[in-house]
Amino acid sequence: MNDEMNELTLMDGTIVKIDPKLNLKKLMFINKDFNTDEFAKLSVGDKAMDISVMQGAQAVYIAYRQANMNEYIGFYEFIDLWDFDMTIASQIYSMMMFKKARDEYQKAFDRQAKMIPVKNEKK
Repeated sequence: MNDEMNELTLMDGTIVKIDPKLNLKKLMFINKDFNTDEFAKLSVGDKAMDISVMQGAQAVYIAYRQANMNEYIGFYEFIDLWDFDMTIASQIYSMMMFKKARDEYQKAFDRQAKMIPVKNEKK
């Protein structure tokens, strides 16, 4: 996955676009051929959010589908091609479900970008 969280690299080296900002209209279209009901169920306990492995996998797939509404692979093929990583899945799930998580990720990304030195070469 790239630093901006808009691409994901599959195991075969293919780079696919993802959109981790939940779009309810797109989600309704995706739900026509891929059941997204389990994705949105959330358990919250003592200052913790619990998501299942399936919810994480579905979140990543939904982010993929949102960025690829016309041409896409099915869920099971996607899962076969993606090297599952719960850290990435949890991060995408949080970004999809919680605006605060998206904002915090953007702030962290902006801070990182400022720390990278930029070379200005005159020719």
